[in-house]
Amino acid sequence: MKKTSDGHNIKRGFPLDQGLTSPAAFDHRAPAHADYDAVVVGAGFAGLTAARELGSRGLRVAIVEARDRIGGRTFLAEQEGQKYEIGGTWIHWGQPYVWSELQRYGLGISESVSGTADTISLLTDAGLESDTAEAMGKDLETALQLFCDIDGTGGRMMFANPHAPSDVAGHLDQSSLADRLAEINISGRQRSLLQAFITMNAATDPAKGGMYDQLRWWALGEYSADSLLKRLGRYKIAQGTSALALALLRDSKAELLVGEPVTEITSVAGGIRVKGKNISLNSKTVVVAVPMNVLSDIKFTPGLPAERQSAHRENHVCAGTKFIASIDRNVGAWVGFAPYPNPLTMVIADREIDGKSLLVGFGPDDKIDLNNIEQIEKELRKFLPGINVTNVLAHDWSNDPYAKGGWTWFEPGQTTRVLAALQTSTPPLFFANTDWASGWRGFIDGAIEDGIRGARDVIDFLHLRA
Repeated sequence: MKKTSDGHNIKRGFPLDQGLTSPAAFDHRAPAHADYDAVVVGAGFAGLTAARELGSRGLRVAIVEARDRIGGRTFLAEQEGQKYEIGGTWIHWGQPYVWSELQRYGLGISESVSGTADTISLLTDAGLESDTAEAMGKDLETALQLFCDIDGTGGRMMFANPHAPSDVAGHLDQSSLADRLAEINISGRQRSLLQAFITMNAATDPAKGGMYDQLRWWALGEYSADSLLKRLGRYKIAQGTSALALALLRDSKAELLVGEPVTEITSVAGGIRVKGKNISLNSKTVVVAVPMNVLSDIKFTPGLPAERQSAHRENHVCAGTKFIASIDRNVGAWVGFAPYPNPLTMVIADREIDGKSLLVGFGPDDKIDLNNIEQIEKELRKFLPGINVTNVLAHDWSNDPYAKGGWTWFEPGQTTRVLAALQTSTPPLFFANTDWASGWRGFIDGAIEDGIRGARDVIDFLHLRA
């Protein structure tokens, strides 16, 4: 198993170790051909799915990936016989695309122990309060029901189909999470839990995060806090996200080129030329499957339509941090919440290793220095006084040049402004990424959904539809 340059490991008393061992890491290879039917730029789940769909049609496909691994914003690391999901992790059978792929490849699921928490702690300016998960869960349910009831039916009327644009998107899209919080009459523990939860979802200041995406999540979660939480953070792929990524790659029969950031995509006679650091490939079609926040790093010649050019200059606002910390004791099935602007908004006990808890921490706006084990320990002790952190694994997604952020969350007005343009193809150039999926945008499920759509558009363009 190779070591990728992504991520790092900090053990107490040792220097930071840059790079993590991953089954998704690959050696650099020179291209075997110069001409392809389709070149897929990006080996996240959208790109891998598109390549699988195109390869199954007998097309000659190349995948060009900037990193030295596949998986994009998912990233499984392995060390000492343990698997660690450094990026996107959780899935659910209520996410139809990823669930279908798990059945296709015979992959199972495992549970984070926090998915059936016994205790939830809430950290506020008044101090630390702990209660049963049942009591805290009821308060969060009440708060979210009120927060998302924008139509008198709990959102069911205005967001009857969260996979389709709402007819009232233009109006609802203008409000921030903070705007909506100011509109409702809620206080005390319920308000603090709600503020922590919405900050966790957007991974930014609630004044920056759009309300529209929260309403979409609410509808996707069947208008219930309990159902939504099960979809957001309970079930994982038992064999790891890389098992699914590798299965897609294998079925694509595509040529994989890693360590090749694409800088230019140019229309030429008979197709498109893709240029990277060390490559120049010609293709009949190209599927650009990179995140929204890095689209502007690629030069397109000739220029794209004005609406798409404008969309490429925009970034979504999720700038969250995630780390995995081993501690010196077992805290059981526990979850911690803290409202903005605490550097950590949510901490979960994911599992036990040798009788000690493995915690996963999330924070907004890159407030945690992921290279500093002392700061991480200090922030965790606010929730769990006296614990000692022995080891930390993390990757800085916000400062990663091939991500520039975490999962997708739009600012107020951004859905109306950019989504339609991002979802529009410009043949023979096509685009696919979870960041503009119709359903579970920002999730593995959304990536697979949009990879399928992008490949379908290519197939239609090449007149290969049966």
